[in-house]
Amino acid sequence: MRASVGEGRARLLQALFDEFGENGPTPNLSMRQVAERLGVHHTLLTYHFGSRPALLSAVLSEARRRDNLVIAAAGDELGFVDMLRAIWGFYATTAHEERTRAFFHLIGLAVYERGAFDGFVADLDDLTRLLEAAARRDGLKEADAVQQSLIAIACVRGLLLQRLLTPSDQVDAAAEKFIASFATAARGIGDAR
Repeated sequence: MRASVGEGRARLLQALFDEFGENGPTPNLSMRQVAERLGVHHTLLTYHFGSRPALLSAVLSEARRRDNLVIAAAGDELGFVDMLRAIWGFYATTAHEERTRAFFHLIGLAVYERGAFDGFVADLDDLTRLLEAAARRDGLKEADAVQQSLIAIACVRGLLLQRLLTPSDQVDAAAEKFIASFATAARGIGDAR
């Protein structure tokens, strides 16, 4: 019995993880080279993923989905500041550096080819939703939780990009100062009540 298209794509995605890890194949490998490493014909990859960037998008989306499960499991009870610190601590490591590079590579492509990366872009709100839930646990109203979470994730992404461009302890210190500013703001709100 033949596997469905979805099952075939899922098996290829797992094979990509097995062969290349959670970072996926580097951008300098062609679809033919990726297929050769997997032991499949390159048309199979094209059929299931369409293009090299779409293949990388699928790998990174799945890796991010898995990451978020780990972060969410560790932070079901965390407040906003601790959840933000957990997110930064998870992604601001050398272990995730290649994936972070691939993420920004795809983000750059998505800016120029909006329709080609709709699924990837739609999935970008996952961390924001984790932070929103933490902010609501801290007592923020929904609109404030959404806004604060959006600001926090945008800044964390900016700091991760800065960390790639000019790695230094100053970037990590700036991230900690940024994260701590939410704790300071929360104490100020609590004092005003």
